[in-house]
Formats: sequence, C-alpha cells, structure tokens
Amino acid sequence: MQAQETTNDTTTSVAPEGLQHTWRTALILWRKAALAALPAFLVTRLLLLVLTYFGGILFNIQGPSSFAFTPRNILYSWYHWDATRNLAIATQGYTDASYTALFPLYPTIVHALSALLHMDILLASMIISNLAFFGALTVLYLLVEPEFDASMARRCMLYLAIFPTALFFFAAYNSALLLFFTLLCLYLLRQRSWWLAGCIGGLAALTDLLGICLFIIFLCEFFRQQLPQLRQSEQGRGARLRSLLPLSAALLIPIGLLIYSYALKKPFHDALIFLHPQADAPKPGFTGGLSTAIRALFSGSLYTFAAAHSLFELLLLLGMVALLVMSFVGRERLARGLWPLQVFGILVIIYALLVPNQPGLPFNQYDPLPAIQYTALLCVPGFLVLARLGRYPWVHQAYLLFATPLLAFLVFQMFKVLWAM
Repeated sequence: MQAQETTNDTTTSVAPEGLQHTWRTALILWRKAALAALPAFLVTRLLLLVLTYFGGILFNIQGPSSFAFTPRNILYSWYHWDATRNLAIATQGYTDASYTALFPLYPTIVHALSALLHMDILLASMIISNLAFFGALTVLYLLVEPEFDASMARRCMLYLAIFPTALFFFAAYNSALLLFFTLLCLYLLRQRSWWLAGCIGGLAALTDLLGICLFIIFLCEFFRQQLPQLRQSEQGRGARLRSLLPLSAALLIPIGLLIYSYALKKPFHDALIFLHPQADAPKPGFTGGLSTAIRALFSGSLYTFAAAHSLFELLLLLGMVALLVMSFVGRERLARGLWPLQVFGILVIIYALLVPNQPGLPFNQYDPLPAIQYTALLCVPGFLVLARLGRYPWVHQAYLLFATPLLAFLVFQMFKVLWAM
C-alpha cells in the first residue's frame, strides 16, 4: 500500500514538470523563430518607411517649395483603395453592400485598438497589419525550418517580405492578418493541434473568404497523418471512432463564415450578400479575367494601361503556376508529406481565377486580374520552391534586383492613386 502511494505521488509530481518542459520548449522555438524573422521584418519596414517619407513629400509637391508636411499628411499617403473601405467599416460599420466583400475581423480589431488607445484610425490599422506580418514571418520560419533548414527558412521570409505586392502587409489591408492566420493554421495542423487549428482557421474565415479553403486543407492534413493508424486492422471500432473525433474540429472553420453570414442577414436581408455585393455589376466568369487579360496583350497596343496591368498580373499568375508545377516535378519538388500545402497553392490559384476582381468592386476590363496581386502572397509552396532556388547565388541576386525596385514602384504608384489595388 505504501509503495502504491509513493508511485501515485511520483506520477502527480512528474506531470506538471513534463508540462512545464513542453511549454518551455515551445517558447524557445517561438523565440528562435521570432529572432530569425526580425532582420527581414525590420529591414523591409525601414525600406517602406523611407519610401513613405520621400514619396509622401516629393510626390505631393509640384516643384520646389518650402511647404512643410506633417507626419500625419505623409502617413495618409497610404489611405487609398481597400484602406479607405476597411477604415470606413471600422468607424461606421457596413453602410454599403459593396463593403460586405471585406470581412469583419480586421476592421473590428482596428476599431478596438483605435478606441482603446485613442489612436488615429489609419495608424492603428497599419500597426495591426505590421504586427500581423511579423507574426506571419515567425510562423513561416516555424513551418519551413524543420522541413528544410534555417537558411532556407530565412530566404523564404526575405523573398515574401520584398515581393512586389508585399506593400499590402504594410498598408491598412487585411492581407497580413489573413497570412498570419493561414500560416498559423497550417503550422498547427502539422503539429496535430487539431482543435486549435480549427479555431485559427475560423478566424481566417472571418478575415477573408479565401480563409474557407483551410477547411479542405484541414481534411487533407488530418487524413495524411491519421489514415495509416485508421487502416490498422488490429484497431477496434471504438478506437477508430476516437481517432476520427478531432476531425470535427474542422467544422470550426466554416463556423466563422456562418457567423458573418448571420450578422449580414438582418441589415441586408441576404446572408450571402458578400458573394454578390453589387448584383448589377458585370461578372467575368471562371476564366473571364484571364481571357480579358490575354486579349489586352494581343488585341491592341502594348503601350496602354490595360496592357501594362495585364502583363504584370499575367506574369504573377505564370510565376505562381510555374513554381507550383516545380513543387511537384523536377529537382526542386517538395517532399511527399507536404502535399496538403501544394493543394492549398492550387486552391489559391483557382480562387484568383474565380474571383479575379477586387473584393466588392465590379469587374474592370482595364485591370482584369487584380486578385492575383493578393493571392500570390499566399502561395506557400511557390515561395518554398523559390527559396530552394535561392541557394543559387544568381537566382538570389536576380530576385533581389527585380523584386525590390518593383516594390518601390508600386508603393509610389499607390501614393499617386495610379495603380488599381
């Protein structure tokens, strides 16, 4: 009896120590990832701040002048396109049906931070975007480093941070928050944290419609990991049912979408109005945006607004597809265990073709594929392949040489409201 009591005491005293060790290990991993993400984050934020300073002043002055801007004037160089609609939602709610295509979680967080700290609404939104992007880089390192190595993970973070359309991660857009929740959900799925992954996936679905794709990836990752156990003949029916129980966590992802739909039903009398916020607007169809972009290149002059937009967006689409194909075949193909990430890359491309225009805005024949600029940032397998190619110095240098000036160019285009984003 005494021996039994001793054993029980030992068990109860070891369990907290084991739990403490687990938490300590997790914190060490996250600290290491955050420190690894810090250089890419700080350097690119500094670059964007420098571009904001010079662009906010020099692009708003007509010739030599002694006029002095305020920091707020310069900051509001970023107040264009989706930023204006996100902040309108954050301050006034969904006053227009076209705003419903922009999902509520990001504006809600912006409103809460701005009200709590009595902060300028644009500054609050940009702080949230940048913090979310830092979190996304940290999770990206955690996702990539165990599968490859530290140098590969650092290249992946850098290439994402200087991607030409990565200015969305600095602006008052929901792109950084969506990326953070997406990568965190993927990471938790790899760690078999099914319920937590479902919760994070639900937050992604409350951030953007693209987040609902994580439901499919949840199923893919779950059966990739659990199917070998389910196939074991010695397992009884009860054990198999218990093994399938975590699968119900996948339902947390569409619940995020259902919550938003329910909230829209009363004011707009249509729970799915975000799918057709402007009912009378022209719709391109599945390949309408793609065919319109191709026609813009070959049916008229290459020296037009439509041709320049179409060429840039088609190159982004072609690059995504090429990198995704390389992730399946060739020397740079990814390991078999990463196929759920590849499925996510395919879903991202399909989404960009299904919804080629900006959320809530009518299809624009002069800018037929703007969604590619957003979705390219979420093509995780594409960045993995690109980072693998970056081990060759000429690829690394070529990417830095082309991506960084294009990023600066698009920042200045945004400041002058010349590039539809």
